[in-house]
Amino acid sequence: MVLLHGANGVDWQFPPKGTSLKTLREAEEQGFIAIRGEFQKREFRLTALGSDTVERDKRRLQARKL
Repeated sequence: MVLLHGANGVDWQFPPKGTSLKTLREAEEQGFIAIRGEFQKREFRLTALGSDTVERDKRRLQARKL
């Protein structure tokens, strides 16, 4: 979830520092992100599922604060 919440919209972007390849692959396998590039030039973006998941989680967290 940290990777998903760290995403800035659905545009291509570099993963946050410290994000492992394993984390990226797991998120990709679950359909939350798409990955392109290799090694230091690897980028990701949220898929529709990933974007929906982030929005739903943000609403859930907001409701807990109230």
